[in-house]
Amino acid sequence: MHSAKVFISWPQHALLVLIVCGPYVPSLFGQRALPIDSAHFRGVLHDNVSNQQRQGSGLSPLQLKSFPGKSLYRDDAVGMNFEHIFNGTKAQHAISMFTPRQDRCRIKQLGKQRFELHWPSKDSQWHLDARMIYDFSAKDQIDLTFQCTPTSDLYPQKFAAMMWASYMHTAHDRRIHFWGTDGKRRGWMTFGDGTGKDIEVGTVAHAKIPNLSYEEGAQTLNLIEHPHKKFITPFYYGLLDGDHNLNTKDDTLIYLVLFDQTSPIRFAMWNFFKDEAGLPDTHSPAWDWQYVITHPEIGRTYGYRARIVVKPFQGSKQVWAEYRRWIQDLQVDLPQPPATQ
Repeated sequence: MHSAKVFISWPQHALLVLIVCGPYVPSLFGQRALPIDSAHFRGVLHDNVSNQQRQGSGLSPLQLKSFPGKSLYRDDAVGMNFEHIFNGTKAQHAISMFTPRQDRCRIKQLGKQRFELHWPSKDSQWHLDARMIYDFSAKDQIDLTFQCTPTSDLYPQKFAAMMWASYMHTAHDRRIHFWGTDGKRRGWMTFGDGTGKDIEVGTVAHAKIPNLSYEEGAQTLNLIEHPHKKFITPFYYGLLDGDHNLNTKDDTLIYLVLFDQTSPIRFAMWNFFKDEAGLPDTHSPAWDWQYVITHPEIGRTYGYRARIVVKPFQGSKQVWAEYRRWIQDLQVDLPQPPATQ
């Protein structure tokens, strides 16, 4: 579950503007943030203290330079935020929500367009050492690298699951699109269907893996998989409105998230923000993902790579082209696109 709406005071807003516009990295009462200024993006990467009013570490705002002042993420939220760790066990129910937002994390710049957030194990409620690298070097994309090392055995269900959240601003609709199956057919699927309060939310797992186990009394909100919809190729996308004006029709952006693995990855879509009628706001979904380590070993390092592509949307052929480029860049064995695509 995600936090309720947070109101931003004027000093905080002013600080954010200074960060985005200037090269100086401010530190007030321990707050740290680093400005992002690449060929394609402009924004701010926060640690947990700097961004505690907007729900934890991550990107807030993040703008395309082609749409200045229009953040991909809600102004009162955050994007690409390491949000949860959970294990399907009753004993860890209390720490199965939001601990990466609460634990100390360190932020630093690794190069001109590379940045790191680090959660030291000694400060982690899960005793998990974790690092997230954000690389803005290439045009139209952000390359992510995550690594973590368990240092205590807290996983009696034989898995450690982690979740990242992005609270989107002015999506065309809440749905994510992926290539998968609903148990009856194979092809393009959508997740987030429905109207009013009757909508799909939750988690989509890979088609070839069993469901995660859990004890009675465990925190299961982010754990239970959709019973029928499963993905085959490790990517999903949603559609955003570039200028935040849904009446314009020539500025649709693809927000494509690609992964370097299949079975450890899970997609998620939530829709907690409400519209003026008190219904889930279809233009403010959370497009999330999860990473699951099975049979975690103490002292062993695990991880994944991901790429987020943001550019004008040109249809499904564009998606497959980006996926092929991703496979070529990685030089890893991933499911091939269908022969007809």
